[in-house]
Amino acid sequence: MKKTHIITYSAITLCCYIALTSFIKTSGGHPSSTGAPGEQTCAQSGCHSNASVTTDNTNIVNTLTYSASDSSYVPGQTYSLTLKAKKTGIVKFGFEIVALKTSDNTNIGTWVITDANRTQLLNSGISPNTSRKYITHKTNGTPAFSSGLGQWSFSWTAPSTNVGNIKFYYASNCTNNNAANTGDQLYLSSFQIHPFSGTSMAEFMNEEKFQAILNPALNQLVLNYDLIQECELSVNLFDGQGRIIKKVTSGNRSAGEYSDNIDLSQDISTGIYFVHVNINNQTITKKIMIQ
Repeated sequence: MKKTHIITYSAITLCCYIALTSFIKTSGGHPSSTGAPGEQTCAQSGCHSNASVTTDNTNIVNTLTYSASDSSYVPGQTYSLTLKAKKTGIVKFGFEIVALKTSDNTNIGTWVITDANRTQLLNSGISPNTSRKYITHKTNGTPAFSSGLGQWSFSWTAPSTNVGNIKFYYASNCTNNNAANTGDQLYLSSFQIHPFSGTSMAEFMNEEKFQAILNPALNQLVLNYDLIQECELSVNLFDGQGRIIKKVTSGNRSAGEYSDNIDLSQDISTGIYFVHVNINNQTITKKIMIQ
């Protein structure tokens, strides 16, 4: 399942003045600024003092893509992650991310830098969370990756043993690039993963063939998929605010290729939608944008 969800410093403003200097810091976020349990954000006096702070767990701005489609981890295995912050008109972005064990909010796993030109590791948090480790942007990582899009890639290695659920907390800064520490927008998100259960979506569905298409003209959700074995399938369609638009349970289906046209009970307008397909307790998610 790819699911999709930074703190940083304002462009030429990305977070906080360096003490006793007059220029704006762009070289990375301060430790312990993700909005995770026990942490603040950069919306503090002397930093991005009047920045707006928005929780964005429906992924309107923030999107975190995790390479295991069922959002699971196998002890000791390394996973690829891509973090995106999308905001029209923004030309400078920043981010910060931390991984915590949900049972006690302690740091877990190991970050792996894969783009040393644009990202960097912070090896210590702020007391009392000094054991936490983060990835944040570098100065070269603040310009928009493409129009209105901040994007960074990195990897994370799971702990050597099963520690239960793990949550990534991340914050993005969509800056106004005004060469000051005012007027920026911070977005806080999180994404939870779980221990691998011994089964995966790949056992039931050919993920490369899965398609989810919204047709506003016919007011339909179209699903194309290939089942590898008999299983029960259910579908949930959500809007960008997390409100459910349609829920369908198909019952048991035999192996084979399918194309389902699902009629919707309300009109589909422009915006972001999420399709969650659940098969035998494994979930795959697709993001759809209607413009």
